[in-house]
Amino acid sequence: MQKTIAKKTIILYVLKLLYKGSSWERPITLAQMTNVVNSMGVECHKRTIERNIKYLIEFGLPIIHKKGNKGGYFYLKEKDNFFN
Repeated sequence: MQKTIAKKTIILYVLKLLYKGSSWERPITLAQMTNVVNSMGVECHKRTIERNIKYLIEFGLPIIHKKGNKGGYFYLKEKDNFFN
């Protein structure tokens, strides 16, 4: 029996992906995050991921958008006052 994951938890998965799986050298794209969340059985779109990242930034978490060819988002742990 497959476990059902509530849509409200998407923001937590996004935070976990950014915190544990990203860095300046290895940012995560919206498409990558969307694929991971969808593979967990929660249907979502890139717009949903982007909106949740915006909420996390507004909350005060140090999430940086690295633009360019090898861009994406990453969690700047050096500026973290929330988890440290």
